Amino acid sequence: MGTTTDRPAARRGRPRRDEVDARREAILDAAIAQLAEHGLAATTIGGVAAAAGATKRTIYSHFMDKAGLFLAAVERLHGHEEEGLHAGDGLEEVATRIVRTLHGDDAVTLHRLVIAEARQLPGLAADFYERGPGRSVDVLAALLAAEHPDLGGPRERAEELYTLLLGEPHRRRLLGLDPPPSAARAREHARRSIRTVLGRAGAAPA
Repeated sequence: MGTTTDRPAARRGRPRRDEVDARREAILDAAIAQLAEHGLAATTIGGVAAAAGATKRTIYSHFMDKAGLFLAAVERLHGHEEEGLHAGDGLEEVATRIVRTLHGDDAVTLHRLVIAEARQLPGLAADFYERGPGRSVDVLAALLAAEHPDLGGPRERAEELYTLLLGEPHRRRLLGLDPPPSAARAREHARRSIRTVLGRAGAAPA
């Protein structure tokens, strides 16, 4: 009576959701850095694991393979657009975010890589378009239809707008001639692109 028995230390349970998300983000950051430095062919799962402080097993469990890592990085860049749509952001806000993101260093790195590999890896190029630019166009089409219901052909207008949101500034970014745009420049680029598309369609800007 009165004596206590030692209890085994509680085993650590499964990682919390925020821990899993943070680990996933760190792996994607490391993958983009490795891809920028080595290119797609020379980047290895082992190299990404070492840079992220993770195990190869963890990377395989999250992303399957190197192509999965690449496409997850693409999806992360474009995911904010659908989040903005669901949060009630307007066309100008989402378009501005597209400019800032796709003219940024990470997006430029991934864009250069997929262009370089498109002929050898057409499946990867198709997946890149579907999970990246294609998603952006879908979001822009939804916003155009909601804010300008009388606008004809929202999908076609969205493709025009997406093209303008990249434009020559994006080409210069791909060539390494210009730095990423400031917040103010990105917003003006977005506004100018929206005005151009709505003007061609005969719609009045909101």
